[in-house]
Parts: sequence; C-alpha cells; structure tokens
Amino acid sequence: MKILVLSQYWHPENGVPQRRWTWLTKLLQNAGHEVLVVAPPPHYKRSIPMAAWLRGGGLIPALHEDTGPNGERIMRSGYFPSGRSLARRILNQGWTAMAMIVGLVSNSEVKRFQPDIVLGTVPALPTSVVAFIAAKRLRAPYVIDLRDAWPALFRESSEWDAGTSNEPRRARLLLRVPFRLLLRFSETALNAVLHRAAGIITTSSNLERELRTAMNKPTATVRNVFPSAVFPDAGAVRASRAQPGETRALNVLYAGTLGRAQKLENALIAAKHAEAQGVHISLRFVGEGATFGALKQAAQRYGVDLDLQHQHAPHDLRDYYAWADTALVHLTDWESLKVAVPSKTYELMANGIHISAVIAGETEQIVRTLHAGHVVPPSDPQALADLWVELARNPQQLAVTDEGRKWVEYQRDTVAPAALLDFFEQVRQLG
Repeated sequence: MKILVLSQYWHPENGVPQRRWTWLTKLLQNAGHEVLVVAPPPHYKRSIPMAAWLRGGGLIPALHEDTGPNGERIMRSGYFPSGRSLARRILNQGWTAMAMIVGLVSNSEVKRFQPDIVLGTVPALPTSVVAFIAAKRLRAPYVIDLRDAWPALFRESSEWDAGTSNEPRRARLLLRVPFRLLLRFSETALNAVLHRAAGIITTSSNLERELRTAMNKPTATVRNVFPSAVFPDAGAVRASRAQPGETRALNVLYAGTLGRAQKLENALIAAKHAEAQGVHISLRFVGEGATFGALKQAAQRYGVDLDLQHQHAPHDLRDYYAWADTALVHLTDWESLKVAVPSKTYELMANGIHISAVIAGETEQIVRTLHAGHVVPPSDPQALADLWVELARNPQQLAVTDEGRKWVEYQRDTVAPAALLDFFEQVRQLG
C-alpha cells in the first residue's frame, strides 16, 4: 500500500509529533507499505531570522526532496518561521498549509506516487484541510491522525490566553474579534473534514470511543508509546533515597510543554502551600511553551524555588530523572482534557519514576491502575501540596512497581502496531 503522509512536524525536529511519526513510519515500512511525506524543513521551536528564512527559500512553496531517518522520501514544502505567541503560531500553521497545497498541486512527483491513502496529522489543525484537498486531487481516501482532544478543545478557547504574558494586552484585544472568527471557521472546517474522512486515529481510547460513536467509521487508538530514552540507573538513585523517616524537602521535575493546557502556576501555588507546612519543594521545569515567561514571573511573586530551563533532548534528561523524587504530569481542569493522555506519562512509567499526576480522566485511570504514582484533582493546589508533604515525610511511597514499564512495552511492541496496521487495512477495504 502507498501512503502519503502530510505533516507540519517531521524529523530532525525532536518533538512528540516528530518522534511519533518516525516510529509509525518505521512500523508501516516494516509491514511492506511505502511512505511518502510532505512536510516543511525543520523550523519548529527554532529561531530563524526573517532574512535567513528568505535566503533559504522558505517563501517558495515548490517541493524539494529529502530523506528521512527510516529511508522514507520527504518532499519539503515552504513554511513561515514559528514563534511562541498564539498569533505567530497561527500564521506559521496557515502559511505552511498553503505552501503544502501549492506544492502538492504543482509537483508532479506526488501525483506519480499515486497513494492508496492520504494521511494528515493534527496538530497542526490546517493539515486536516490539506489532507482533504490532497485526497480530492489524488482521488484517494484520507484519514486523520488526531493527536489531541480536538474538536472538543475548541470549547475551551476562552481559556487559552490564561497564564500567558507573551503579548501586550492591547494586542490581545485587537486580535480578539478576528481570532474568534478564525476559531469558528477552524472548528467548522475540522468537523467537516472529520466527518468526511475514511477513518480517524487517536492517541487515547476514551477519545476513540467518542468519535467512533459520533461518526461511525474506522477508528484506532495508537498511543504515544514511541521509543523514548530509558535510564535504569536513575531508578536506583531514587530508591537509595526512599528511606522512611522525617524529611523536609522534595525534588519535583516537570519536563514537557509549558503551555496553556498545563497551567503550571497551580504547581507553584502548591509549592508555596507545602512550604507553609514546613516542607521545602524544589521545582525544576524543563520545556518550552506560551507560559515560559509567565511562570518565571509567578515563581518570583510566590517566592518558590523554581529552576526553569529551556527544552532538552530526551536523551539529555538522565541527570534530571536521577535528581527527581517525583515527576509532574499536569493538565488543567478543562472537560476536553479528560480524554487526553500526555505522552510524558509513558516515558515516566518506562523509567520507573513516581508520578504526581494532576489530572482527570483516562490518564488518572492509567496511573491508578498501574500503580505508577499518586493522583490529585486539577486546579486544586492545596491537594497537590498535601500530597507532596505526605511524600516528603514518607518517601517510601515514592517507590513504584514495574507494572507501568511492562504495560508501556506491551503497548509499544504489540498493541499499537496491530491497531495501526489493522486500521489501514480496514480503510483500504472500505475505500
């Protein structure tokens, strides 16, 4: 089977979507399928000056060929430099989508490929529309890989700017009306694309159930259990510290997106409450996102111990995992996030690291069932503070079993490959 994959994020970038599709591409090719990718050059979370972008041909939408880590052919499209602000990200995604469309229309190599299935990965949201247009032009069915809890996340759009400080208030007010119009258009377009798709892939079983009931078409859950860095020695370091007895400090690591859906200020307030109970919380946040600057300001305001660092590659986290007594998996209390499972959950379980889960829904069920840590409700800093105080005073509770690690390995080696290949076979038979 020939599969055309459309994505705005690809290797050698090192985010979750990129690592997910490096893994899935390998699974598809190992099963005998041929994969052709249309994606922009690496630019996500990279500082690219406008002059360098123009010199590098980013303005030009014509596709040029590249080779991926699994030997897959990649047709690189035009793009617009990304940024942290919501406005810049919208411009980046919209521009890149248009460049992909122009490239798909003008490049004869894609047409000669004659795909059996077109697949669009979301995020970015405009890629879903690109998949629809490409499928029409190439006369092939299309499927959507829906990595987040869309379209339900649109219902939380009024909260997206909370906790950010990247744009002046006047700029946010000026953008409010066009932003609302864009959101309405995006929600309508995504719903239309999903209803017309031949199938949908999700990363959580709860979201798959919702979509299968609502849309009556082939669906599959392929979790983000892609291979990640594993540091067995980090667990041994933590175990040596986990001795019963009174203690007055706890090391808490968060390594992931510092974004709108996380609202990590909740953890800063919890650290302040724990200090009031006589337990010092050392926080270390490693990542990128819209709330990076706001978190630095909030930590100073609350007077908490926060080491805030920019994103590191997964294989560079060894010392951070060894340092941590517990690691945060943190989402806010949006209803749509109950069907989301942060990929970091799987990496922490694979490394045997105790999880302080501030979350509800499917992730809560996973952490509790596999005894991978402790769970408190989102947006309740006192509950989180009480948990950390309890863990600091009884560090033996930080020990976790290997249930989580074994479950992740089983999902990666058995469940996910079978679900992915069976899904494409269903779509092929129906198409």
